[in-house]
Amino acid sequence: MYSKADSNRQIRLGLLVPAGNTTFEPDFNSAFSSQVTIHSHRVIAQRSHAFESYESMDDINEEAVKEVEKLARAGVHFGAYGFTIATFYRGRVFAEQLEQRLTQVLGVPVVVPALALLEALAYLEIKKISVVTPYPEWNNQTLKTFLSEAPFEIVGFKGDERSKEVAKKNYLWHQLPNEAATFIKEVSHKDADAIVLPCTAWRTFEVIEELEADLKIPIVTANQATIWSLARRASIKSALRPRGKLFAI
Repeated sequence: MYSKADSNRQIRLGLLVPAGNTTFEPDFNSAFSSQVTIHSHRVIAQRSHAFESYESMDDINEEAVKEVEKLARAGVHFGAYGFTIATFYRGRVFAEQLEQRLTQVLGVPVVVPALALLEALAYLEIKKISVVTPYPEWNNQTLKTFLSEAPFEIVGFKGDERSKEVAKKNYLWHQLPNEAATFIKEVSHKDADAIVLPCTAWRTFEVIEELEADLKIPIVTANQATIWSLARRASIKSALRPRGKLFAI
């Protein structure tokens, strides 16, 4: 980890990105000043899967562990794995073990979104959360299990209630930012201390400030939390452009 004395040093961040995700990299690029450069490598499961499942997540995680080493060739100082589901689906201990495996192979610290979300919520001293997701049933059930291991009260949880077959035709994580914001405002629980928005492919990072102004509580997204966690580790929070309460404290 860099010290505060290194705060002006050029930092290279390495992103391991699911092949179909076109949101993770733009969010990172928009979050930092020119002090930080973003370098990415795409990963895809070797086998075809009709739907996301334990088997499909196991498959892509094995590929992630194999492929993350390629980011070392860019001389990155820190890394991030841009797949929220693949880091929460088997619980917190598994997420920690996966983060450790990726870190060991890459040779520098790697952050995974599921743990970054927990870290950010703890930092904000959040007690009650309202979770809004673009996920169908299986993803939501595994996320509920993951969050139940954490010391937060889930006062609201809303996802995609369509069948997985129908959802697959047009997943909610393909929503435009304004569509996502409308959905979140409609279904979030007003008694929460914060709104949690998982999914690194969902374009919610772009509407954090709009949502916070409307809902009057912190918004914590998967990409925002991952970016913030990396900035903490690298001691480069000063390089963050304003984007919600989490970046401001």
